[in-house]
Amino acid sequence: MQYLKINNITFKYTNSEIFSNLNLSFEKGWSCLIGSNGSGKTTLFKLIAKILKPQEGNIVGNELVYYCEQELHEKPNGFEEFMYTYNIKTFKLKELLHIEDEWFYRWETLSFGERKRIQIAIALFLEPDVLLLDEPSNHLDIKIKEILLNSLKNFRGIGLLVSHDRDVLNLLCTNTVIIKNKKIYNYKTTFDKAMKELAQNLNFLQKENDNINNKVKKLQKNIQSQKEKVSQSKSKLSKKNIDTKDKSLKEKINLAKLTGKDKPDSKLVATFSKKAQELSSKRNEIDKSFDKGITIKDEKSKKEKFSFLLKKGQLVLGEKKILKYENLSLNKADKIAIIGDNGVGKSSFLKLLISKIPSLKSYLYLPQEIEKKQKENLFEAIKSLNNEKKGELFTLVQRLSSNPKNLLDNATTSSGELRKLFIAKALLDNIQLIILDEPTNHMDIDSIQSLEQALKEYQNTLIVVSHDKIFIKNIKARIYSITKDVDDFYELKELNANNKI
Repeated sequence: MQYLKINNITFKYTNSEIFSNLNLSFEKGWSCLIGSNGSGKTTLFKLIAKILKPQEGNIVGNELVYYCEQELHEKPNGFEEFMYTYNIKTFKLKELLHIEDEWFYRWETLSFGERKRIQIAIALFLEPDVLLLDEPSNHLDIKIKEILLNSLKNFRGIGLLVSHDRDVLNLLCTNTVIIKNKKIYNYKTTFDKAMKELAQNLNFLQKENDNINNKVKKLQKNIQSQKEKVSQSKSKLSKKNIDTKDKSLKEKINLAKLTGKDKPDSKLVATFSKKAQELSSKRNEIDKSFDKGITIKDEKSKKEKFSFLLKKGQLVLGEKKILKYENLSLNKADKIAIIGDNGVGKSSFLKLLISKIPSLKSYLYLPQEIEKKQKENLFEAIKSLNNEKKGELFTLVQRLSSNPKNLLDNATTSSGELRKLFIAKALLDNIQLIILDEPTNHMDIDSIQSLEQALKEYQNTLIVVSHDKIFIKNIKARIYSITKDVDDFYELKELNANNKI
């Protein structure tokens, strides 16, 4: 039987240990690898792919590996071989992934989704024993994700997937490995079920800790009580304040010391202290968790009324490409999600919308790629905050599943962390309108779930463009879809309850 075994792997970067005595095994089928940014998911992939070497331990079953990296600037390995092979296998893969022959001659101009489909096709063509996929659905629209899923279901080897897309994880994977604060949790089930099992396990461990803590508190009270008795006893046995002529009392004290009347209390202190130490050592190691969700109470904001109507019109997207839209009303506390295939004008529509709201004093617009100037302005604004406001901001960042200390240096802040910092600042300022273009890209699952909770509780107006169906559902947004109509125009329409995405 085909298998992949990781035996006692230890791996360190210069000043940071990523894995210590790691043991994992995988069989045929798809497994997902879940963990926060920086937890070691990509490092593990590189160890399996033999790009990195462990300091200790070994990996068995990785003789033939294909690693589909997240970034696709260069042509993937096997590009030329696949391009010039004409047989039933390559024809079927091209058909399955909707790949056109002319794509191979213009790699530089291909979209991320087109490049990703070629990469997956090559991986399936080469039939490796182990296929490693790092965030394959980033930037892909719903239709292309379905195409990708259908192709991956045909893989018959050992597949390992790193992804923040919960829909993809649940539909593809039957085994889930969770890396949480350098601990490994392995569940032979889908992502959703694994997360529920992990939560139940951690809850059980926490209850055990609570029980131990209660017992330790009782022992500590007993210890304090016995210490007070010992102290009183010693005070009674002291000759310090006795009259030197009172020989009778001195003899009684000497007799008490000889018979050791204070010893039982002292022994009880030692016994209780030992029990308390033993109980404390049995505490389960559980990492501290922080509350999620952000509700800003602002009486001034409650009195403000935001209302806007975008009148029916059309937007020229390019040559022979026009987006039509009906009247669109926006009011305070509205949440709207815009969906559609790549290239149908979602981002262009957001820019149009912003240009039509000139009276809006404050809003946050986060495009898919944040510009350098926008980033610099954010950090300047944070620097100007007083200590109290900075403390509030870092509390919000923490509730979005980030360590505020990691965000103090704008030179090293990752794309996902930067997005959370922008959103936390907007929530702190309680601005009237937040517009987000693909906000979950570059975020880990913990961060996405925290962001969902915060946006669900956000009391002002929200507009998002997203391909993440679960994210859209969880923030409880009204859905608008951009599709082609019978006249080949693109059209923005609100979906009703019967229109599933």
